[in-house]
Amino acid sequence: MKDRRNTLQKELTYEAVQAFCGHPSADDIYRIIASKHSTISKATVYRNLASLYEEGRIGKVTSVGSGEAHYDHRAERHVHGYCRKCGRVVDVDVSYNSSPLIEAHAMEDGFELTSHELIFEGICRECRDKEKKNGTERIKN
Repeated sequence: MKDRRNTLQKELTYEAVQAFCGHPSADDIYRIIASKHSTISKATVYRNLASLYEEGRIGKVTSVGSGEAHYDHRAERHVHGYCRKCGRVVDVDVSYNSSPLIEAHAMEDGFELTSHELIFEGICRECRDKEKKNGTERIKN
């Protein structure tokens, strides 16, 4: 197993994720840190985000539309919602029981399922409000 060092840059990255309200992208985190520590590189922030995620200290969700990674101060398992209009990622309150709500079976023979990620898609309040204001309300499916 690779030695996991706790460097000042890693702790700055962790603190920036913890302080952010929402689900920031790596670029968001970089801008926060670079505004106070101009010598930090974008590559260092990206590397530390990956390391913090691998260590289980932060969560990560990949946007449905863009494929962009967003980071989460909550590392425990939980569900997310994705706005189809603006790409915003939010937490969704869903109860997990000890027995799964959905029974999943691998389609490929011998494939062992070890994890899952559930992301709901929709339109956030801000985007709905903009639609109402602009008179461009969508037709509900």
